[in-house]
Amino acid sequence: MAFVETVFNANPTPVDHDLIPTAIFTQPEFGTIGLSEEAAREREPIDVYCTSFRPMQRNFAGRPDRVLMKLVVSRASDTVLGCHIVAPGAGEMIQLAGIAVKMGATKADFDRVVAVHPTMSEEIVTMKEPVRGG
Repeated sequence: MAFVETVFNANPTPVDHDLIPTAIFTQPEFGTIGLSEEAAREREPIDVYCTSFRPMQRNFAGRPDRVLMKLVVSRASDTVLGCHIVAPGAGEMIQLAGIAVKMGATKADFDRVVAVHPTMSEEIVTMKEPVRGG
């Protein structure tokens, strides 16, 4: 839309390239926004919240698929610096998580959200203890 506005409507519109949600449509999908655990650790002390599980719908079908979700959180400000998802539908999930991360949501903001059960995405708001820091 910025290109269209700039080129065709003579309305120069800058693009904000900071915190762009990205998805890779492999099997399983991969979605990411923000800093990786390693990049965040180079900038400041962090806490990493992570979960890996077999989703119910796959488990009932006898499939061994696993899901991974990770939040990278600033220890000083509690701001979510990165969100990473490997799961079926990760592209859809990261688009929505991207809104929160772009807005500067904190881990406490994520924790206040009521989980929709039974969904894979509920795990992103139910991770209570960091699995590692740095």
